Amino acid sequence: MTASLRIAVSCLTLIGASGPCGAEVAEGEIASCGLPRARSVEQLPVDRFDLYVPGKLPPYPWEAFGDLEPESVHFSLEASGESPFKGNEVTGKGLLMQVDDPGTGQGCGIRYRFAPPPEGPLYLGFDFRLGVEGDPSQALGFDVELTDCEGKGVIVSVHQSGRMQIGSIGEVLRDLTTVDPGVWYHVALNFREGGGLDVALTDERKRKETVGGAFDLGVIKTDRFQSLTVTNANDDDAWGSWVLDNILMAGKVDASRAEWFPFERGNVREMEETKAKKVFAYYYEIYTSGYNDEDPGLGYYTLKTFNPSKTPQSRIESGTEYLARPLPRAPMEPGLDADEVLIRAMEEEVRLAIQMGLDGFLLDFFALPEVYSNPAGQRMYNRRSFALMDAAKRVDPQFKIIPAVYAGWVPEKNPGPTWELQEQWANDYGDSPVLHRILQHPQVYRLEDGRVLFSKWGTELYTPEWWAHAMRRLESHGFEVALLGQFNGLSRERLQAYAPVSYGMSDWGPRSPVSYDWPDKVRDITELVVAPAVFQDVRTRGSSYWEACNSGALRNMWESAIENDSDWIFIHTWSDYSEQAQAPSTAFGYAIYDLNAYYTKWFKSGQEPEVVRDTLYYFHRINHSEVESLRGPQWTLRKDGQGFETRNEIELLAFLEEPGQIGIRIGETWHTMDADAGMTSLTVPFEPGQAFTPEFRLMRQGESIVSELGRYTVLPEIEYGNMLYHGGVIVP
Repeated sequence: MTASLRIAVSCLTLIGASGPCGAEVAEGEIASCGLPRARSVEQLPVDRFDLYVPGKLPPYPWEAFGDLEPESVHFSLEASGESPFKGNEVTGKGLLMQVDDPGTGQGCGIRYRFAPPPEGPLYLGFDFRLGVEGDPSQALGFDVELTDCEGKGVIVSVHQSGRMQIGSIGEVLRDLTTVDPGVWYHVALNFREGGGLDVALTDERKRKETVGGAFDLGVIKTDRFQSLTVTNANDDDAWGSWVLDNILMAGKVDASRAEWFPFERGNVREMEETKAKKVFAYYYEIYTSGYNDEDPGLGYYTLKTFNPSKTPQSRIESGTEYLARPLPRAPMEPGLDADEVLIRAMEEEVRLAIQMGLDGFLLDFFALPEVYSNPAGQRMYNRRSFALMDAAKRVDPQFKIIPAVYAGWVPEKNPGPTWELQEQWANDYGDSPVLHRILQHPQVYRLEDGRVLFSKWGTELYTPEWWAHAMRRLESHGFEVALLGQFNGLSRERLQAYAPVSYGMSDWGPRSPVSYDWPDKVRDITELVVAPAVFQDVRTRGSSYWEACNSGALRNMWESAIENDSDWIFIHTWSDYSEQAQAPSTAFGYAIYDLNAYYTKWFKSGQEPEVVRDTLYYFHRINHSEVESLRGPQWTLRKDGQGFETRNEIELLAFLEEPGQIGIRIGETWHTMDADAGMTSLTVPFEPGQAFTPEFRLMRQGESIVSELGRYTVLPEIEYGNMLYHGGVIVP
């Protein structure tokens, strides 16, 4: 947004300083009506409120409004407002509006502003309850409005009597159903691509049934929506409460990024024809995108993220299995069979990867699922991986897959790792029907001599002799293969032992911006040198992390690979949400994705891309490392060699088409820097105990080009500590 399109809104209360009803107020301006140069799903709300401490309003970008001063009006996050659809019995909470005296609280509410989504399907879901169980007199009504900057859009109105209606704002509303006070409901609105709206309401008492149907509200321009507003709508003589939880919006995640990228992407295929450089991302099939034909507001990631009640015991100290999740998708059309749903979900992953500039995925398989304790699980993962291969064939046959095929472990019934046992194990691997099926698939990556390139994480877990025997076994079945080893910090001496069996060598790499000489280390002992690209590594198992220095680790690894002339790059990873995912996700949106796209073009073309659009990226954590968390241990810092101590900094990574002044505001203070055209990083430290939403700015010749608050408030207290770097994108 340019400065001319910005206004201050004094009636909005945000996190940052003292405000009414326990709310806190952030300094600074709020974006007014206007459309940005590009659309995205990155800023759509995905919030169950369980990160935040109870007794307060949720932080920015949530904005409370109206007269919240009377003592009879209570508006805050409370444990009593946790939706049973999610069942978080530890940190669960919802947004409770309670009015004790008639005549107060009218017109109060909360708003969430966002960049408009791209054209295509759009989803809105939320859980709600009127009043308390068993007392209809204590129910208040509310309105939920999804609007553009002119106030046009769709309204869901729930009267204190339980009458529920829907329609276009300013027009006659249509009855949907009547709900019972004291009962939880989940509502889902699906705006279909091309027009039309499907509404489904689920009663907590009858979770396998829904009421609703299709509504024709005329032309709905969903790509102009910019605000979600919930307003208290009680009658003058009413008192009581309502509560909301689990607010989620979703849209088209694979929409074009052309207007967001600071550079011209160009023709990736042309780059491939002139350069042998290639970039693959490690796809971890255990965590897929979650895209399917079901309600995303009741989906797997929605239920599990930041829900200690559904967190595996090995990660319970962190309060969640993962700190980010894939950006939610609007559901597919109904009526598809399960295989088609899976393949279409994988097609979207391939389209996203191609848009970023990838040549393919490095993809896990399990050659011997029967040796695992849960064979059904390994077979399910194989099913997903084969679906991804099939999807690549549909979308673009030039998008290739490097299979990373696990061999399992030696069955416990066999004694000791004798060579006889190792030999039999290698034979079983080479005889695997799963592996044979993989090697015959048209999407596998083949070298010029026809050999299939295959791999496996932790190649060093098997001896060079084991690999040699397994490949000879495959050759006996008519399969010509070449091994691309994936190693984990091995010494050169140990790597040399694998040189005879490895066509190529890759390394899992460091997790901090340390000096890294992988290409020089293996250049003379392997045909193909593959360098890693990692943004961060934050593990909920054991509550540990490496210090990535905002975007520093990722930039360091890419630039080291470019400077040292690595042959290929492996991005670690696309989708391992338990450690280091880089696909479009909550918490960091497309920020990491866009940076990888920029460096991919640089790596393949051999030239740093020219910046043709001003684009600001920002990265920071949502709490200081010394934050007061209500639960869980303090996180443990791990180091790569000399490593880095924990940083508590806000970073603005600016891509400028012309020189300008960039700045970060923390509290009342602006921190500025003159920046040349191209890429510039500005970092500013922050202190423990601060509560603020950083603002980011670009100015030229004294005029503001863009100035916006980030999407993440730094919190002085939190339920569980969270050492994940969050991020976002700002464009004029």
